[in-house]
Amino acid sequence: MADKHLNNVKSESLNFKGGEPGASRHGNFINYYNFHSADERIQQLPQGVWQTNKFDRKYIALDVGCNAGNLTVGLWNYLANQLPDVDVNMLGVDLDGVLIERARDSNENLSISYKCLDVVSDECDKVLNDYLKTFERNKFDVIFCFSITMWIHLNNGDEGLVEFIKKICSLTDMVVIEPQPWKCYRNASRRLRKSGNHDDFPLFKLLKIQGDMNKWIEDIICGEDCGFKRLLATNHNTWGRKVLIFQKNHNNNNNDDDK
Repeated sequence: MADKHLNNVKSESLNFKGGEPGASRHGNFINYYNFHSADERIQQLPQGVWQTNKFDRKYIALDVGCNAGNLTVGLWNYLANQLPDVDVNMLGVDLDGVLIERARDSNENLSISYKCLDVVSDECDKVLNDYLKTFERNKFDVIFCFSITMWIHLNNGDEGLVEFIKKICSLTDMVVIEPQPWKCYRNASRRLRKSGNHDDFPLFKLLKIQGDMNKWIEDIICGEDCGFKRLLATNHNTWGRKVLIFQKNHNNNNNDDDK
């Protein structure tokens, strides 16, 4: 089932729907980083929060929804600069096979790998765990989720969004996430309908999680099931989104200086 789904995504990828360049069902846009700068996202990231306490001197990162890998490479360079004495390794995953092929074709860094993977599929856990096992780990040091929560939410509903967040929180002690605001949901719906090739997202009108998406996602991540605390929230970038950084709350104390 997952392979068939990925093949369908691949067959439609990098094509505008009905001449509408902003129309997409999964957010797998061509030349995405021409409009949402990878460099600006890197500049939003703080210093001094990336230290690893592992004895193996490795730092293992996951970039979910990596597109063609532009941001993945930038994140690796940033982390390698922040952690000069640590072996930084990074996995980028995306459900679009064409974008993953582009990422692989341009990749010259042996410490960066790419896999075509739907993060809400049944095979996701095995693929990620197999990658971690190559480093004798059972968790990533950090998971990055830049502008993917809306697409997971629109295609998998409220339960799918919550389960995705729980999954990534179970696989790391640090989450860096850039949620799309609710107005982006309405825009994605309008563009898809305007394209003429697709009906609206079937679950869009059924969503009960709506409004302030930053707050919704923070409440899930900092809730009892996930048990994280927020380290910081950046200022809005030029396309109107904040980057939120969360860390596992081992002391069960939510009194960070930003809340």
